[in-house]
Amino acid sequence: MQQVECRQIHHSYDGVRDAVTELNLTIRGGEVLALIGPNGAGKSTTLRILATLQRPDSGKVEWDGKDAWEDRFEIRRRIGFLGDGTALYPTMTAAGYLRFFAECYGQDDTTARKRVDELLSMFDLSSKASSYIAELSKGMRQRLAIARTMIHEPELLLLDEPADGLDPLARRQLRDILRAVAERGVGIVVSSHILRELDGFVDTVALIQKGKLEVHGNVEEVIAKYEVGRRLHEIHITRGLQRALDVLRQQQGLVERIEPLHKGEPAPDLATADRGLLKVRIHGTEERAAHLLKELVLADVEVIALAKVRSDLEDVYQSMGRDEVS
Repeated sequence: MQQVECRQIHHSYDGVRDAVTELNLTIRGGEVLALIGPNGAGKSTTLRILATLQRPDSGKVEWDGKDAWEDRFEIRRRIGFLGDGTALYPTMTAAGYLRFFAECYGQDDTTARKRVDELLSMFDLSSKASSYIAELSKGMRQRLAIARTMIHEPELLLLDEPADGLDPLARRQLRDILRAVAERGVGIVVSSHILRELDGFVDTVALIQKGKLEVHGNVEEVIAKYEVGRRLHEIHITRGLQRALDVLRQQQGLVERIEPLHKGEPAPDLATADRGLLKVRIHGTEERAAHLLKELVLADVEVIALAKVRSDLEDVYQSMGRDEVS
């Protein structure tokens, strides 16, 4: 697969409301594309159309210039799809579940065993190979469902909310796995409404709102276009607030407001308070925030935390006047 394109896709389930409309989208081999938008925006419909599981009312999907619907039975063998509410079979073991799908894709016993072992190891499930799916935690079941999408080494991965149910460590591991898969030339589409999961991970972003594609492009170019230059940070200061304000003025940090460090504390007096929670817009990259933290420490300011409040993609969404995305 070199690239997959949606061309003027339109689809409605009831003939009244559009699920997607005028959708033009390109996914290239080796690219990770984030399909973002609020719940009900049309993300899942778009994935089903890309997977050739839903025929659009008009428009078409092309695989390397060929109509995907006409060749859908052959193309489906080249796709790994994780849909909403993917079924798992509770009486199967984890290994047996993967072997079942390997056999569905025509793998011989030797190939299937090797691939199952690879995926169980990749998703940290080797110790659960003989466990019944009903006995697995929600996060383990989700990892197994994602592993199933990769059993046949597809050329295109379509993942609908793949991080659902995963703890922070498992989410980071999933990001690493998907980046490694993309580096082998696989195109990946990840649908999510939690934007901070996608920061620093995806190459391209497509933002859908009420079935329409509003933003599509390289992540860095999109961030630049929407002038996300000042990132909002929280700085927790237990001593030296006045010195911190001086440093921020020198470093062109834009203080939005000062809040109490803990609930129940009185609001700090801007002119006299020695501690508080600052909401600050810092210009530039994370390296700029690291430099600011260094300057605060050198000024004998006690900082117990400095953290970015929103992801870059959340800032893009905010700049568009939207507030529906987590």
